[in-house]
Amino acid sequence: MANKFRVYALIHGQTLPIGKFKECEIRTMSFQEQSERNFSPIEYKFAPKEEYETYVTSLPYVDPIKMYSKHVIFYDIEESDYKAALGGAYKKFDKVCSSLFIAGVRDVQLKHKLYSGSTYIHQISRVYLVDEDDIEHPIDYDLQTGHLYLPNRPERDQWFNDDTGNFLEKIYDFNDPVFQKSLRYLYDSTTGAYKLNSYEKVALDHFKSIELIINCFSSKKNFKDRVDEASVQLDLGADEITQIKRYWDDRSNGDIAHSTHHDTTGFFPNQFPLPKGMTYNWSFADSLAKKILLKYFDFRSRFFIVDIEVPFNEKRNLTLGVVDGVNECNHLFFQTTTKQRNLLLNELRAKLIEVFDLDKKDFKIEFYQSKARVSVLLKEGVSLDLRKISLTRMKIF
Repeated sequence: MANKFRVYALIHGQTLPIGKFKECEIRTMSFQEQSERNFSPIEYKFAPKEEYETYVTSLPYVDPIKMYSKHVIFYDIEESDYKAALGGAYKKFDKVCSSLFIAGVRDVQLKHKLYSGSTYIHQISRVYLVDEDDIEHPIDYDLQTGHLYLPNRPERDQWFNDDTGNFLEKIYDFNDPVFQKSLRYLYDSTTGAYKLNSYEKVALDHFKSIELIINCFSSKKNFKDRVDEASVQLDLGADEITQIKRYWDDRSNGDIAHSTHHDTTGFFPNQFPLPKGMTYNWSFADSLAKKILLKYFDFRSRFFIVDIEVPFNEKRNLTLGVVDGVNECNHLFFQTTTKQRNLLLNELRAKLIEVFDLDKKDFKIEFYQSKARVSVLLKEGVSLDLRKISLTRMKIF
């Protein structure tokens, strides 16, 4: 059985014509009357889930703003319950405000020849049940937390593998900026659903984590060509390369969250909170960024850059040091008076073997991007203990 509800919202905008418009009505209302009516933003509340001891839950709807306005808009709607009325009113107010906004843009353009004009904002503040005599009866909301995630965690207090604790220490202290930024995007993607982020942001954060890593391996203009070049260093398989390229196509074509030209929720029954109107069709690839980030760490932790410098005095000749900086990792410098390229590489190779007790088969060494920089790539399973180097300097920008 349908009931009649009246939904009030504060409205704020550059030009607000008083009166009725498209089944709504805009009028002034004093702060005192708003207070007497107990106007306040719609708020969900956290409610305990007694069937679980530990869990994560979220509020299905959070209004991030607080408005102060002496203008209100209200809308009468017949629905089965107040949540359906809220959903219908929210869509109605959205359409009114967006129409006011673009009409205001045209109005300013005709007057001042500028495509200007600010936006219009509404905030639902009260819902009433209206009886046959048009008397308003306030609704008591029952808005509580929504889905429950990650119940009864942690599942264990020990890692599956003995070396995971050591790995944790390494990644925390690993200051490579690409790794840290990519990890941040990936982490934001994994927490996005709990924070009510849109599917589109979740997907974009996930892909951005991949894109950052791919771009650091290649400067080619076409992203797919950069994927091919990066795949060699990252040891990517054919399926992974195909997924990344398909992901890129969806991102570039605006379909990463299955966007369409029509509102897929347009025929849904009124409900609140409003459905998002998009789906995330890349859930099958959620492991892709995780895999690429770990592969990047494996490569980057074995990859060292060595700046070639001329020593200030003879005592510094053939000196190996560490470049220290907030966003630096695996960055060394080598001071030598040698100019000849092959001799220089031999000197550096010998120094690395001496300092770190390596075999010459443990690493590959070559000039990198310029004659003043050399790259060192260690074999898998080989590492350098930089604590064996006492000389350090800060990064020179």
